[in-house]
Amino acid sequence: MENYREVNDKKRKRIFRRAIVIFFGTMLFITFFSKTIQNLSLPKVILSQPYSGTLTYEITGFGYIVPKEALKLYPNSTKKVKEIKAEIGEQVKKGQIIAIFYNEVSDPKLAEEEIKLKALETRLEKLLLSNKNNEIENLELELEKAMKKLKDSQRNFKQKKQLVELGAEATENLNEAQYDMEIAENEYEQKKLELETTKENKEVSLNKQKKDIESLKYDIQIQQLKISQLKDEEVLTSPYDGIVKEIYYENSELAFDDKPFCLIVNPKKGFSFSADIQEEDESLVAIGDPLSISLKSKGKTINATIKRIITKDNNKKFIADIDETEFLGEEKFRYRIIKKSKTFHTLVPNTALGKDNSGNFIFIVKEREGALGKEHYVEKQYLSIGDNDNQNTVIIDGLDNRASIVYDFSKPIYENSRVRPTQRK
Repeated sequence: MENYREVNDKKRKRIFRRAIVIFFGTMLFITFFSKTIQNLSLPKVILSQPYSGTLTYEITGFGYIVPKEALKLYPNSTKKVKEIKAEIGEQVKKGQIIAIFYNEVSDPKLAEEEIKLKALETRLEKLLLSNKNNEIENLELELEKAMKKLKDSQRNFKQKKQLVELGAEATENLNEAQYDMEIAENEYEQKKLELETTKENKEVSLNKQKKDIESLKYDIQIQQLKISQLKDEEVLTSPYDGIVKEIYYENSELAFDDKPFCLIVNPKKGFSFSADIQEEDESLVAIGDPLSISLKSKGKTINATIKRIITKDNNKKFIADIDETEFLGEEKFRYRIIKKSKTFHTLVPNTALGKDNSGNFIFIVKEREGALGKEHYVEKQYLSIGDNDNQNTVIIDGLDNRASIVYDFSKPIYENSRVRPTQRK
């Protein structure tokens, strides 16, 4: 009987011990499981530390292609358009006809131009007549007469001298013959000098007259062409190989001589890219900055450099030269400028920053003892911030570089919120 009791007591003790073990094991399991479930329900936060580095400023916007040379063409007079021979966007050669106009010139206008032509022709006739050497011919005749007179006086002097030596002539007659000879010699020398001087002056005058004659002939040709154009249909031609950018009239419209008919772009002179500078970007954009221009229509991107910054009416725009030439002008494209700042000692991600009535802050993760062991929570850390880009912000004051800051979170967090931290990869 006693053995039976002893056996039962031992059996009960074993059951009791097992129950206690199961109880405490269950409690431990429930405690661990409860803490795990609680941790899983906490907001997950990604931690990071402040770091040093540079800011990257990205400036984007839209600008326009601007031709370096574009010429507006005007009709010579107000006339009706007969036929437009070119289209917008068409490449034209130098001298190619852009448009033809009806001849509607008035008779007085034609008469006026013909009178101008007659006046030019009259001036030319006068110049041609004055170009004859009549004066030199007369002087040459006079010089011949003076030469003959000199020879006659020399011959007379010689005869008188021989007669005086023979005693057949008086000495007074010889003296008179000598005087006549000297007078003839002086006259001859004067005529000779006069002829030489006149020839020299005439040579200078002839050279000038020749230039005047050639100039008048050229003016007459121009005037004749002008009259011919007034009598015939007027045409408008391209001054160089270019592209027709704009045509401001249509067939049968009246084209005015004080308003442009079309705009011709000279692609050989190249193109520029121009864009307005936004007020917030004025301090960042400078001459020499590189930029990329996205030519989506051409499926490529081209690089350029800012050459000039122009200020007009309190607005600023930059101009960059480009090497591409296959444009019409005024095409709109997107541009992008990327610049690096100096190195800053303390940067934090923009996603880590918050702001309330007290100022800018970040959440810092801290650790404390809780009912179920160590737990993590967040505190607001107010600070002073500086410049920023699309990803980072400069911290001026209020942050230890060793602090663990909340970079991102899975649920909203507040002051003293318990969190589940994970290091940033």
